[in-house]
Amino acid sequence: MPSLQKALPPELADNALRLYRECLRRAKFIGSQQHNTGLLVSMVRQQFKKNMHETDPEKIQKMKDDAARGLINHIIYESEKMTGRKFSG
Repeated sequence: MPSLQKALPPELADNALRLYRECLRRAKFIGSQQHNTGLLVSMVRQQFKKNMHETDPEKIQKMKDDAARGLINHIIYESEKMTGRKFSG
């Protein structure tokens, strides 16, 4: 399966720390709209902390792909909301 990270800028997709920071930014943004910022931020932190000592490159790639998928889904959702058009099937 090809990596979903190609849909993200390479400087974000190739760097776990930048990916983490972007996930936190999105969690804060969504949380501010739904009034549950603390919960969402703690969920993101918990997932990254839980996996921070992983050394298997395939598992790391899968986790990064999962994070990228979440970011892409949120970007598509916000774009659809702004334009009123549905981009996904």
